[in-house]
Amino acid sequence: MKLSYKILIVLLLFLCMPSFSMNSNRGLDGYEWQKIDAKKNARLHSNMGNIYFEEKHYLGALKEYEIAYSLTQDLPESAIYIYNIGRCFMVLERYDLAKKAFSEAINIDCVNMAFYEAYSDACIKTKTYETELEKNLKDKTNPYNRIIAGLIYYKTDRKVLAKTVFDEFINQHPKMIITEDVKALLKRIK
Repeated sequence: MKLSYKILIVLLLFLCMPSFSMNSNRGLDGYEWQKIDAKKNARLHSNMGNIYFEEKHYLGALKEYEIAYSLTQDLPESAIYIYNIGRCFMVLERYDLAKKAFSEAINIDCVNMAFYEAYSDACIKTKTYETELEKNLKDKTNPYNRIIAGLIYYKTDRKVLAKTVFDEFINQHPKMIITEDVKALLKRIK
């Protein structure tokens, strides 16, 4: 077992140990009951997932990210956990599940460009990108659909169409937070 795993296990055991108090009014025989901090535990599981992912143990990473997501399902932090779940599914070649996870991440946090890029990659891997293009270009009520369409054009080597879609987005939505990321993406297209 690697030294880093041993250190991590010892650290996790230390963090999970209950605290004891000499005050007998707090619980049975001086035991102090502690509340579980779901956000803190979610971060621990996410960090474990990151270690597993880096070590290419994708099923272990997936499980840790799922635990982190289940602990924070209704919080903004859950977007990154579900995104990481999608990354695991991509590596495991479960592209349909990855696409679903990335879509969920976008629904939680619509200003993270990495989520859109991952979603467009999943659309290409599932060979649903033409349907996604049609759907996203047709629906003019959601400006974020244009980002997905532009990315699909870009990643399927239709760069002129990608530039056109991104230019339109920038001109129509200059004050959106994600517009700066779209501008940076547009600069990458040659």
